[in-house]
Amino acid sequence: MQIDWNELIIAIAGLLFSAVIIPLVKAAFAWLKGRTRCEMLSFALYEAEKVADTVVASLQQTVVQGLKEKSADGKLTADDAREIADLALERFLSGLSAQTLALLEDNAGDIIEYASHLLEARLLKLKEGRS
Repeated sequence: MQIDWNELIIAIAGLLFSAVIIPLVKAAFAWLKGRTRCEMLSFALYEAEKVADTVVASLQQTVVQGLKEKSADGKLTADDAREIADLALERFLSGLSAQTLALLEDNAGDIIEYASHLLEARLLKLKEGRS
């Protein structure tokens, strides 16, 4: 019995390729996909903050000031605050890109609750910056 060295080398190379190289390539692609998703989510959160800041500042300068000036005591009523919150939420959601909105919906659970909390937090930050 004579060994065909070419066939043996090809068989070993095939075994090595399927046992080592393929799992390494799969792992590399999984890592890359995870990293890309993480970067996309990070950008979505950044965009959400920027849109929230823009909405809050815009409403603060226009709507809130106007309502406070019309009020006898210079304060917003509960109904006014609710209206402004609804308007802020509407502007926030319409200001996000479709990709960011989809990512936030997939990862934040209740997008309305997330957006409401984010808008409140950005309003507090805006007020703290003025103090």
